[in-house]
Amino acid sequence: MPNIKLYDYIEHKTGSGISDIIADSPERFRVIRTEALRDLVVMNRIAGTDYTVEIPRETLEDSECARLAKEIPHILTV
Repeated sequence: MPNIKLYDYIEHKTGSGISDIIADSPERFRVIRTEALRDLVVMNRIAGTDYTVEIPRETLEDSECARLAKEIPHILTV
């Protein structure tokens, strides 16, 4: 089963490092993080891909991210 790290996915998608995004705008980072989780939910539904998504524990403190995480079959919090 493939493993996708949320922050690696965000960096690939945006072309920027996580620390750079946060330094630029913490609010923008929260929006990007939520969108990235939404992407992974949609990819799972459409492709039926079975993968584990690795997310930092603090991601679940955001209510929308926590809701989205419940829609991904395999979540690993680090």
